[in-house]
Amino acid sequence: MRLFLVTVLLVCTSIWALEPVVLDDCEDLGGWTVSRKPATFSRAPDAAQGDGAILVTMPGNVQHTLAKSYVSGSAAWDAYEGFSFWVKGDGSDQYGSLALRGRYPFVVFFELKTTKWHKLTFHWRDLAPESQADPIGSFGAVPPSGIIRIRIGTRWTIGHNNAKVPKHSYCIDQIQLEPTVPAPAKPPTPRAFSEVLAKLKRKEPVRIQCMGDSITAGTGLANRDAERYATRTQEILRAWLGYDDITCYSRAVGGAKVNDGRAWIPRDFRDEAPDLVTIWYGYNDKSGAHTADYFKRSLNDYIDRVCHATGGKTAFLLFATGPGCGPRFTMLDDFAQAVREITDERGLGLFDVNRELKTIGRKNMPDYFGDMAHPNKKGHLLIANRLCDFLVASAGIDTPKPKPPKKPVVKPGQANFWDFEEGTEGWIIDTKEISLVENRASSGLKSLKFDMPTATADHRHAYSPHFPVLPGQVYRIEADTFLETALKGGGRYGIYVTAYHQANGEGTNQVLQVRGVGYATKLWEHWRGTIEIPTGMLSARIMIWCHRDATATFYADTIRVTPLKPE
Repeated sequence: MRLFLVTVLLVCTSIWALEPVVLDDCEDLGGWTVSRKPATFSRAPDAAQGDGAILVTMPGNVQHTLAKSYVSGSAAWDAYEGFSFWVKGDGSDQYGSLALRGRYPFVVFFELKTTKWHKLTFHWRDLAPESQADPIGSFGAVPPSGIIRIRIGTRWTIGHNNAKVPKHSYCIDQIQLEPTVPAPAKPPTPRAFSEVLAKLKRKEPVRIQCMGDSITAGTGLANRDAERYATRTQEILRAWLGYDDITCYSRAVGGAKVNDGRAWIPRDFRDEAPDLVTIWYGYNDKSGAHTADYFKRSLNDYIDRVCHATGGKTAFLLFATGPGCGPRFTMLDDFAQAVREITDERGLGLFDVNRELKTIGRKNMPDYFGDMAHPNKKGHLLIANRLCDFLVASAGIDTPKPKPPKKPVVKPGQANFWDFEEGTEGWIIDTKEISLVENRASSGLKSLKFDMPTATADHRHAYSPHFPVLPGQVYRIEADTFLETALKGGGRYGIYVTAYHQANGEGTNQVLQVRGVGYATKLWEHWRGTIEIPTGMLSARIMIWCHRDATATFYADTIRVTPLKPE
């Protein structure tokens, strides 16, 4: 590999004489390493420039470090306006990525449809930051001279609606700084939200694309594709307005921040521009300690990028960042306020899901959530109903909302209670790490202890005795848990219901999340959640579960199953 750092620059006296600076010509791959498996790299069969190029297989990423702190003489790079590289795709629908980084990574995504070498050039403002950072070269941000590492690929192994990213490959060559690159043009004005409302009123075709993180993707739902709020919104609007040319779909990704959305614009808006895009981000931005000011600036840039990608043909409906359970009931209020300010300043549509969910009340939130972040089936249906109410009212449509179809009358289910005072008779425990103990309990003397000092090859489970159920029965599930040592290893634990097609609690099953958590409190926590027995199920068990990678010690006690009347 040859690094042409600043030799050419030393003879230049003005920006007009600047020539490209090659960061890596990919002739020699000796400096490249795999930084996230299962990525691999090798010498490409041909090259765009010279004799060598790099071929990568993804997902995962590979990287090359140019220097530990900064490249000697790189101050001259600060006059450069962007960078370029050559790429050859594999013809797939996947997207490749390349990042430049110093202290912070900045990334671009690009399609792999073209199987011939072609050059891509980007202005610094085209790159999206992966952390709380402003564009390369902007006031107070890292300058081009701060670039010390090249990365091909990303950390992401999931895509839209958390589907696994399939194996794909592409070739990269001649990564270099460019002295002059046109800055992104001013974004076009977005379509007015009122135009989409008018289309609904006239019963014209409407496409709604829902963007966001795992909340929008439907993490924790037993049947995400059928139960997430995007799908339920489509069902309700079609039934209410009396026509089927309403399409509402999700392209959300679990774990995403607004910055990720900025980077994924080429992938997420590659098809025909939707009439309306809904945007609900913020939970992961808050987890990443992003400030409300940065969240607002990042979201504004995301909107601008969508306007560019759709040519101004798409209207916006921003969701004021919704609350979660526990401390998250209030922690996201500043983000919600930032969203309200953006919609007011830019004249965009606003659906205040923050206020809608807060009408439930902090005490009742667990009935609508599967954990601190993710709405359950009941929560997604509530969001969809409130969203449809808002859209129809905003469109001035006076058609009465149809009543939901009556559910078959189902007899109340069987109540159950386990406090482990009489032992674990009937329980199925699949590991020696789970045992009955008397040293800690939320009631009485005994509880079930999960003592997991190391990761294991399989998840850990404790199953209650099975009990009879019928489709449509609704239960409130409650349990007390105590996390004694901090949860490590990237895993988590939770309480679930496994529903079975057979009456004896065996065979194929469907797992329904009640509560999932991963926080150490050193206190007994009372978990509760509501589940509905799916079609075709005849029996169920309570399942206390811990991820195979988790290392921790926690206790479970006082498990209660209470039948409720279906709503």
